[in-house]
Amino acid sequence: MKDEANKRITDSAYFVGQRLSKLRSENGWTLKAVANLTGISVGTLSKLENGKTQLNFSSVNKLASGLGLRVTDLTNPAQTVSGQRTFTPAMSGVVFRTEDIDYEVLCSEISNSQQGYLRGVVKARKFNPNLPWHKHQGQEFIHVLRGTLELHTEHYAPLILKTGDSTLFDSSMGHHYVSKGRTNAEILITMSLEGYENITDKLS
Repeated sequence: MKDEANKRITDSAYFVGQRLSKLRSENGWTLKAVANLTGISVGTLSKLENGKTQLNFSSVNKLASGLGLRVTDLTNPAQTVSGQRTFTPAMSGVVFRTEDIDYEVLCSEISNSQQGYLRGVVKARKFNPNLPWHKHQGQEFIHVLRGTLELHTEHYAPLILKTGDSTLFDSSMGHHYVSKGRTNAEILITMSLEGYENITDKLS
């Protein structure tokens, strides 16, 4: 099971790196231009394209937003679905790791989707004030599938959510996830995937 999870994490780096390389080739974007728009260094972007580094989900979201793309444009290179149905078998989504939570991307094949769907496994057992806040445009919805989640946000006291509880909040407000039970909390996340419309003009 661990080997399978590690393979999906490796696949995530491959998908994102290959997709970025293809997009740059198709649009004539330089690594420097992409770096200026996304705040991700030229060195990191080069390593990503060459399969020598991985980005966590927050960084992939930052990359997509800076390029005016949806996260699914980077995590699913071949968007060929013409209808409005997709399916992710259990434990088969592309995985991104952060220090406090692992994200599994779900049902990302439908093009023009303005929502992202994720299964999160919360690993952190206490709030770490030294970690950068998770932040992204739009709104985030969380439903607790298993365990107990302590949600920390910049402007509110920590919120305790137990199995079956849900919350919706402005995700441009910094947030962190903490698991309060003996096992990792498991959560379902949906979030807005907002970008820019005139990215070619911004890069020219």
